[in-house]
Formats: sequence, C-alpha cells, structure tokens
Amino acid sequence: MKMSRSYKYIITFSLFFCYFAYGVNFYVVGPTLIELADLFQTSIEQICLIYTVRSAGYTCGSLSGFLFKYINRQLIFVFFMALMGITLAIMPHVTGLTWLFVLAGINGFSIGSFDTAINVWVLEIWAEESGPFMQALHFTYGIGSFVAPLICEPFLSTESIHGGGGHGPPVTGNSVPTTPATLISTENSSIMKIESVVNNSHKMILNLNDTKFHDFLSHIDPVDPIDYLIYIPYAIAGAITVFSALIVLGLYYYKKYEPPTKVRRSQEMKSDKSGVAMLENGLEPPFPCKRSFMDKMPPCLTIWLVSMGSMFLTFFVGMEQMHLQFLPTFAVNTELDLSPSTAAMMSSAAAFAFTIGRCLSIPLAIKLKPQTILYANHFLMLVGTILLAIYANNSETMLWVGNIILGCGFSSVYASIYAFLEQKIRVTNRIGSIFVFAGGLTAAVSPSLVGQYIEANPLILVWFNLACCLLCLTIFVIIHLTVYLQSTKPTKKTFDDGIVVDEELKERQLQLIGSTEIGVVITSITDISDSDLDEKYVAPA
Repeated sequence: MKMSRSYKYIITFSLFFCYFAYGVNFYVVGPTLIELADLFQTSIEQICLIYTVRSAGYTCGSLSGFLFKYINRQLIFVFFMALMGITLAIMPHVTGLTWLFVLAGINGFSIGSFDTAINVWVLEIWAEESGPFMQALHFTYGIGSFVAPLICEPFLSTESIHGGGGHGPPVTGNSVPTTPATLISTENSSIMKIESVVNNSHKMILNLNDTKFHDFLSHIDPVDPIDYLIYIPYAIAGAITVFSALIVLGLYYYKKYEPPTKVRRSQEMKSDKSGVAMLENGLEPPFPCKRSFMDKMPPCLTIWLVSMGSMFLTFFVGMEQMHLQFLPTFAVNTELDLSPSTAAMMSSAAAFAFTIGRCLSIPLAIKLKPQTILYANHFLMLVGTILLAIYANNSETMLWVGNIILGCGFSSVYASIYAFLEQKIRVTNRIGSIFVFAGGLTAAVSPSLVGQYIEANPLILVWFNLACCLLCLTIFVIIHLTVYLQSTKPTKKTFDDGIVVDEELKERQLQLIGSTEIGVVITSITDISDSDLDEKYVAPA
C-alpha cells in the first residue's frame, strides 16, 4: 500500500524529534562528568571509561541492522529508543562503577542500533528525494547536542573545582569530607567537636563519644549535596528519549508503517548482462548515458579509496567526539580555573556553532563541491586548535572563540566526506558498515588515552585534536589526488593506422546500432574499415 505524502511527513518529523532526543542523550554525560566522578567516589581517569564502553557498545550495535529484516521496523525502533532513555535515566542511581559501565554499554548498543535504523528509514521513505531530509535529520542531532549542556548547566556547581567550596577530588585516605557540618578531630582525644549551622546561624558544640560518633557517621553520605542534582538532567534526557519512542509507538497503532514495495518499471530501462542499458522492447536507447567515474575505476582503486576513507573517519570521529565530550572537563582543569557551570555553557556554545554549521552546509552543498567544503572545514579546525593551544591557559575569551571555531569546523565534515566518496565509489551496505566500524574504533579507544592525562595536563586534548586534524587533512589530500589522477587519464586510443578513436563516441555509436536511428549509424559505417569492425571500434565519420 502506497503511503500518502502527508503520512510521510508525519513519520519524518517524528524521526526528526527522535534524532534530537538522541543528541540530548549522547551529550548529557560530558558536562556532568566531574559530578559523576564525585558521585561514584572515583577519579576522572576511571570515570572516562564510560566513553570507551559506550563507544564499544555503539560499534557493536551498528552491526545489528539485520534485525530490521525480520522484525517490524517501528517496534524494534521503539524498543531501542526506550532502552536508550531508560538506561541513561538510571545511570546516576546505581551503586557502583561496574553497573554504571554495564548501563553505558547497553546505552551505546541501543544508540548504534537506533542510528543505523533511522538513517535507513529516512532513505527508504523518500528514496531519490531524501537529500534535504537527511541533511535536516543531522541538523536536529546538532540541536540536541546544543540543548544537552543547557539542560545540565542549572544543576552544576558555579564554583571552581580547585577553589574553596567547590567540587574537589573524591575523598580518600584520612581526609575529611566537606559536609554542611565542619568536623574537627584530634588524634589524642576521645572527644570530638562538631560545629554546624542550626536555625540560621546558631552554633552549638557537641561532645560525643568517639565510637558512637563514628557509628553515626557510617550512615552519612559524604558527597556534596549539589551532586544529587545531576540526577535531574539525566532524568530529563531520559524522559525526552522515552517520549520520542512513545510518539513512534503511537504512529504504529495509528497506521502501521509498511516499506514501499518494489514497483515493476515497465517503461523504464533495464540492464542486460553486458551492462548496456536496454528498453522494455529489447532495443537499446538512442542516447545512452555516459559511463560514470565509478564504472571506469579498477577494483584495486576502489579498495584503496575505501581504506583511505575508513582511516579518515577513524581519526575524524575520534577527534570530534573526544573534543565535544571532554570539553567541559578540559575547561575546568586549565589554569583559568573555570567552574563546571561555565564549562557547560562553553560546551553549549561549541555545539551551537556545530549546529549552525550543519544548517549552513545544506545550501552550501548545492553551490559548492564537497572537496571545497572539506578544505574549508580543515582550515577552521586547524585555526580553532591552534587558538586553544596558545590561549587555553591565558585568555577565557580566546578559549570561547577557539571552541566556537572548532565546533563550526566539525559541522559538515562527516556529511561531506560521504558525499565526496559516493561520487567516486558505490557505497554499499558492506562499505557503509566498514565506515561505521572505523569511525567507532578511535572513539572507543581514545577516551582511555586522553582521560588518564586530562586532569593533570588538560592540553593533551588539544594535542590530540591537532594530531588527528593533520592526519585527516593528509589522508584527504591523498584521496583527492588519487581521484584527480584517475579522472585525468586519457579516454582516447590511437591505432597503428593513426586513427584516433574517442571511447565515449565509439560506445554511443555501437549502442545506436539496431535502434530507430539506424540511418545515422550507417552514415558513420561507410568510413569504417574491415579491420576496425573486427576490433569493434567505430571511428568518427
């Protein structure tokens, strides 16, 4: 049954909201990473493993596309969306790091399955009209990544983590936790004094037996009370995700989605075994299409481009995700000593530039070639990274500017590299899976590498970005040069008798033989020698 255009729009806009929820879900962890470390009484290095586990789950989940061949797309889509929201919402409520990482892995797996399904779904709905809808889909993801830090910011500390009264490193050893009561203990005395605020400024000193006092303290959670507020942004992001799943579920009961059937194209062209376009009546078309670049490309060159494209995505996705996720942690650990609240706003500004860049890339993609956009993106990424390297510890203003430029540089790289490669090679499902796996590889490994140094040396993130950016630029130059050299190969062939044959004109004239325009071909055949006919080449008349 054919879908009406209005129903297509209804499904598409519901998927837009789902992708917005995905952006919120994915980027809510970054701004709250320090509070999450305090909540679980661990270090930044250990809590950063949440990124590694999540990315590994995403990579595995992206390979689950075969499920959609056997289970209704809407139902399995709703399941993964709901699982994504529920696992995120309960992350701050678990009792240990092991359970936190288990939930992060499940969350990543559901995200990978969801991401695979939604892109295929939009392509399936709109087919050849899918271009602008795919761009709009990724634009809504950018909006979600911009909104996520704004949701977190009201529930974060406004004081520096290195200053008095702010969030500090987790309590270890014999250090005394900071709580609403100030505890003063002496080693040689069994009497302890507790100074606390009672009834708005009245103070009292309690003398308690040391044993009884420690029994009392054993039931008190030493975490700063503001840390409890991070449950709220996780709950909000989870609720948004589950709500988007309910919208799709409601559409399923309103009108079940059915994939479009393959209509037999009785009046359209088919292809015979030789690859020559044929009409329904068995004749060849009078004006066949020229062979594309990908038809002329040898298999070894296709393998080379797929390999280089995979390497490009490996370094770029790792750089993009590491920067946007570690940006709040990076900002609070610089010598500028920013608060978590300010760092969250800076992360939101970078995500806003990322979103605006994706929005602008839609009309720019119509006017400019993908390679032009990619070179502009690399220029912005290099400028932003250099600014961060120079001013990260000196100027808060330049720290904002560098992150905004870098976010804008990230914006359209992913879509543009796909658009560039799709003009040169046929990106099949298998090749697409290779690209997804390559993109998730660095994103799964690099958090453990960056996370163990970022607290002591926050500039490690900048040097990581610079290395990845230079590698991406080098790889893309190699890809572009390979494509350019292949496209400039001569298409004419000279025979021993000096006759120069244009390959494309020869192919067109051969295909005209037997068609309704036979008279045109006969005119050319009169000037062809027998030896030329034996070689099956046709010279210009």
